[in-house]
Amino acid sequence: MAHAELIELSHSISPAGEPVVQLRGDLDYASAEVAVSYVTGVIDRHGGPLTADLSALTFCDARGLAALVRMARYAERAGCPFRLASPSASLVRIMRITGLHDRFLTGLALVRSDSALASATLRRPHPGPITPARSAPKASRACMGVRK
Repeated sequence: MAHAELIELSHSISPAGEPVVQLRGDLDYASAEVAVSYVTGVIDRHGGPLTADLSALTFCDARGLAALVRMARYAERAGCPFRLASPSASLVRIMRITGLHDRFLTGLALVRSDSALASATLRRPHPGPITPARSAPKASRACMGVRK
């Protein structure tokens, strides 16, 4: 199987009439352009708001994160809210490290097992007492990949 075939893209319309794009497999340097093209095509045909269901996403590298940002920007320019559903814990961690959590994880959409959508807000834990800031180690490109 060719590496570009490691992502499977499909979409459906939710009971609320909103498009939901399912991403299955790897979102990486080999599949990012195909995924962006697919999602922008769904936005052009159906409008929004659009939800990207990441429950079956098994890998996402830096190029995959950039693809999600490009999808969101395209949706914003089209006047459509763009939401993520069911990102893995490791993807959420990488989004926090890269600062993308503010863009994607506020008002996170959760997908139930029966594929019906329900919206929920991601609750951030109370930060606790203020402590002096420590400089965090810089993440290398090698650690930007996320495996579920």
